[in-house]
Amino acid sequence: MLRVESISYKLNNRPLLKDISFSIRPGEMVALLGSNGAGKSTLMRLLSGERKPDTGRIMLYGDDLAAYNRKILATRRAYLQQHNPISMAFTVREVVMMGRYGFKSGSSAKNDQTALLETMELCGLTDLADRSMLSLSGGEQQRVHLARVLAQLWDNKDAVLLLDEPTNNMDLQFQHQTLAIAAAMAKKGYMIVVVLHEVNLAAQYASRIIILKDGRKWWDGTPVQVLTPQHIYTAFGIHAQAYTDQSSLKTVIVPKEIKLDAAKFNSNLQVLHQPVYKLKTTETDELINLQSVKI
Repeated sequence: MLRVESISYKLNNRPLLKDISFSIRPGEMVALLGSNGAGKSTLMRLLSGERKPDTGRIMLYGDDLAAYNRKILATRRAYLQQHNPISMAFTVREVVMMGRYGFKSGSSAKNDQTALLETMELCGLTDLADRSMLSLSGGEQQRVHLARVLAQLWDNKDAVLLLDEPTNNMDLQFQHQTLAIAAAMAKKGYMIVVVLHEVNLAAQYASRIIILKDGRKWWDGTPVQVLTPQHIYTAFGIHAQAYTDQSSLKTVIVPKEIKLDAAKFNSNLQVLHQPVYKLKTTETDELINLQSVKI
């Protein structure tokens, strides 16, 4: 179990997280939602052990996360960050195998190879195995890093997988493929925590949703409990409808269309009524009246 007990965190004396508590059981896939700056990525950094809370504590299977040996923690927690820049021409195969480095002393070459081949196939990377990372699109690179963190936990279902906006740069197919992978792993006992911006993806794949606002936990529950029109407006500032799809029994959110008139925020597009000008022609010396022109 992953247990978060009253954690708070400040950066440059500015509170980013305030008194947050929750727990995640094996088999749960929890989506973190909230507007930009709500504290989602900061919370993920604390859950990963990358940063330590100023107050409170995070427990993984009864032990304080801060007390874990780094090598042991690497076998029980994998973290896919929002941005994973690579400046060297590693191949796809080499990057995915990096996920197995923590196992070198206790994992067989056969297990490593199995994890490598299966995660690359799952993420649609088999044909790209020998390609340089520098030659790939942003979405392809994201899939490589997903395969890397999956390989890290491939033979340990008693682990937590942290995915911070894993669908960044991915097309529609792989957005759904990525979250379907996470949901399938949760069903086998993994604990999954995923940061998402698309509420309908969260509703479709997560078993539970936590909404953050201003560094605090505001709501925590199933998609049907949490994704109400009132909560959506409070968290994101947009009106929306929520209904249950009868074929899937999943919650669906339909934001109300925002309609704007560009002339109201761009003065160059406003209708201008110009005065009548009189010009003298060079040939006839007659005056020509120019009517008002609408722009």
